[in-house]
Amino acid sequence: MFNKEFLKTLTILYVEDDETIRTSLGNILKKVFKEVITCVDGQDGVSNYKLYTQDMDMEFDAVISDINMPNMNGLEMAKVIRELNMDIPIVMTTAHGESNYLMEAIKIGISGYTLKPINTKELLATIQKFCEIKRNEKLIKEKEKELSEYMELINGIATIVKVNDKDIIIESNQFFNTVADYEDDELLGSNIIITIHPDSIPIAYKQMKETIQKGDTWKGKIKFITQNKEIFHLRCTNIPTKDENTGEVIGYISIGFLADDEEQEMQETMSKVRQNILEQKKKVLQLNQEVKNLRISNKNKPTVDRTSPLMQEALGSERKKTQDLVKQIEHYEQEVAMLKDKLSNIANIEMAKRQQVLKQINELKKENAILKDNLISAQSKIVELTPKPEYIE
Repeated sequence: MFNKEFLKTLTILYVEDDETIRTSLGNILKKVFKEVITCVDGQDGVSNYKLYTQDMDMEFDAVISDINMPNMNGLEMAKVIRELNMDIPIVMTTAHGESNYLMEAIKIGISGYTLKPINTKELLATIQKFCEIKRNEKLIKEKEKELSEYMELINGIATIVKVNDKDIIIESNQFFNTVADYEDDELLGSNIIITIHPDSIPIAYKQMKETIQKGDTWKGKIKFITQNKEIFHLRCTNIPTKDENTGEVIGYISIGFLADDEEQEMQETMSKVRQNILEQKKKVLQLNQEVKNLRISNKNKPTVDRTSPLMQEALGSERKKTQDLVKQIEHYEQEVAMLKDKLSNIANIEMAKRQQVLKQINELKKENAILKDNLISAQSKIVELTPKPEYIE
């Protein structure tokens, strides 16, 4: 089935020495493709190819050419073009009596053939398939480059550890090695357990392993320990890796984000505020006790059920300090929560981009494999239909 929108994006170099065929087929091609440059022979084809690609900075998507032409035949022209561009699809239009060119064409790297008289639909389908393969290969390279850029970005702000199904570290980035106080490659071949704090193993680590074994992505916080027995925490996104053939889980990739300086500072401040609140509460309790003692000692006085103005002022002042501290800690907790959400969103966005790119790459590879299988089948049929040369003894 033709993809008209796709064909309309292609620029074709068409070479044919027969004026009648060149005019009739050329007019059809011009209606189908974005642009068609027509040439009268191989020499003209080479000249125009160099002119447009080198001098005019234009890119041809495919070449359609007759084989048997004056001045320079189609195969000689294709050989020159191949030296300039190894990847461009080249399709030859060949007569039944030209099967003796087959071996030479294979050596040059001709993409495909169309037998004369030319079946226009068959020719367009062949061009579309080869150009789709070329386009997909280009997209795969772009996506892999994009993925590489994402990973490079993540490498600078996150820890990345790749683990197999036996919990053995098979790859770890410099960020993780530095945070965990290990030299480069020192962790390779080690069990990931040596970097995880014992407190995290019964719950967080166990839950993570169960989720990964089911083939699902796990997100959560894990407590780690450095080689020098210092503690650090990572908010991790662990993605299962699977065997391409069986689909079985063969390990996982862990991407982790450290609490940054701002969050750590807030957490330390919150700890100090909590401590201050406890101290203020103690003071309030002490003042209350003093009030009770005063009431007891003055029970026979007219003011037995009243506190002194000085004591009331002191008690009110301490209560106000406690209320202010409570408001302060609530403010810090809100800021920490917002910061965590922000960091989590950044991680989720980057992971979503990475997973989308991987998905697109896999889809393109599958599509290319199908297209190549179809082309192999089509070329086999063409070879079968091509008459073998007769040899006279």
